[in-house]
Amino acid sequence: MTHTISQASGSANRPRLCRSDHQPNILEYIDTTLNDSFSSRLKLQSTTTTTNNTSIPNGYDQFGNTIVDQYLLYILCQKLNPNRIDNRTEHLYHSLHQLFISNSKISKSFFEYSPSLINRSNYQSLFNNYTSFIWNEFDVDILLELACFILKYRLRDIFTTVTNNKTNINSIRQKILGYFVEIIAIYYLFTNHHEFFINSRSKDMLFPYPSSTLTSQDYQKDKDTSIFSKFLRKLYDNGEISFDIRQIKLLLQSDAYQFLNKKLENKKIGFINFFDTILRYQRETSCRSLKSICRLYIKTHIKQFPDDIKHLSLYPSMNDQLLAYLTYENKYAFESYV
Repeated sequence: MTHTISQASGSANRPRLCRSDHQPNILEYIDTTLNDSFSSRLKLQSTTTTTNNTSIPNGYDQFGNTIVDQYLLYILCQKLNPNRIDNRTEHLYHSLHQLFISNSKISKSFFEYSPSLINRSNYQSLFNNYTSFIWNEFDVDILLELACFILKYRLRDIFTTVTNNKTNINSIRQKILGYFVEIIAIYYLFTNHHEFFINSRSKDMLFPYPSSTLTSQDYQKDKDTSIFSKFLRKLYDNGEISFDIRQIKLLLQSDAYQFLNKKLENKKIGFINFFDTILRYQRETSCRSLKSICRLYIKTHIKQFPDDIKHLSLYPSMNDQLLAYLTYENKYAFESYV
């Protein structure tokens, strides 16, 4: 089983992933291989986020990763599906939830270029090795399932970007947009340019695919399509993201998404058409029910989602099905350290 420990960095205490007796740790592996990544010895930049007059410490490593980013990376490369029922998976997703409710944030996409002001000159080569490692290890289905898990939360609560020590709301919207555009772009490459996708990855993984995922090609293709459809439904139900083709084109031109830009190369027109088809289909077929509109209104207007649902006058009379609906089927919704 994987455990978490606390590591002090100045006044900031961060949960840390550590090696277990039964499973090597991918974050430790990256650190050992690149000599400069998610080390328990790494001194983080100390920043603070103020919420409700309470200062909450956050740390960023040289890749701009927070502890939440590290957990997501670990889960992705270990290929841990949130729908699996086993103690190790349950423990990691529960820990991820605990980090969210303690105000830890997602700061970047998996392949986002975000050099630190410190050691900037060394960042590019480290970034190339770092992204190559992730690209070889991750599983597309788990990437989509992870996205579905994240979409259970109010996104503005769990994403962050800091400019001059002030949180910029528009930048957070761009960060959220980029996060999900990257996921859709990877799925596009996986399905529409499958041979390119396979050939761009090494066959030698540190963590091979779990044997349970080895199925016939036809079944796997149907499975991938089904998970992507589920992801699109969750994206729409979340209600916080509004895609715009012009924004997507500008995003792909930005330096932050240079890795994705290189992978798409001469496939960008096809990707934009793919994205446009998704948006057109959603506009033509999606119509929110009154119940769905009410759920979205509650989520976007209460002060603290989902905890303030407990303060609604109708809360005592809610059945489990309605409660699950209002919390977007998040089984961890009301769990906390208290």
